[in-house]
Amino acid sequence: MRSDRRSRVGRALEWTLLGAGVACLGWYGWASLQISRLESGNRHAVERMLADRAQKPADTAVAIPVPEPPPDTDQMLIGELDIPRLGVSAAVMAGADEGVLSGAVGYLPDTALPWEPGNSVLAAHRDRLFRPLERIRIGDEIQLSTGHGEFEYRVVRTFVVNPQDVWILNPVPDVDLTLITCYPFVFVGHAPQRFVVRARKSGP
Repeated sequence: MRSDRRSRVGRALEWTLLGAGVACLGWYGWASLQISRLESGNRHAVERMLADRAQKPADTAVAIPVPEPPPDTDQMLIGELDIPRLGVSAAVMAGADEGVLSGAVGYLPDTALPWEPGNSVLAAHRDRLFRPLERIRIGDEIQLSTGHGEFEYRVVRTFVVNPQDVWILNPVPDVDLTLITCYPFVFVGHAPQRFVVRARKSGP
């Protein structure tokens, strides 16, 4: 009798765990689909912005007003980031909150704009848009298309820092672009460090 009861309890536990697993997989699939749609929508918005820029004279190209963009999502767009060798292509939006990072690369508004002198800092999640950064190499090309034109960079350095090392946001000689993501790339929970990519402009 006791053995039968244990057997029933065991089967009930198995079905409970199976149901929980299916529910988790379903939620993950739904969340991934929503994020993919958001990323796609942001890329289409960037394409429209760049198409509008291409139809205007160079001296009338207008970029997004940052660091305090209007609430309209389209007006928060900075441009599009591409890292050809890694297959990275994503919209860049002003801000670094979850609303931005869930579907785009975030531009940190307290740093230089890409079309201005200084260190422009971009951030994204390690398990989404910036996951390929684990394979980045010195010399890799990075492209940034904005309302103020096209900018090209070459990677000059990569390194790992702690979250409190905010000095990486500061202006640095011979550094025009900094990419940041959490590190290690494969880690359960909040990653304890940050992976940093430094790049220098190689084009206009």
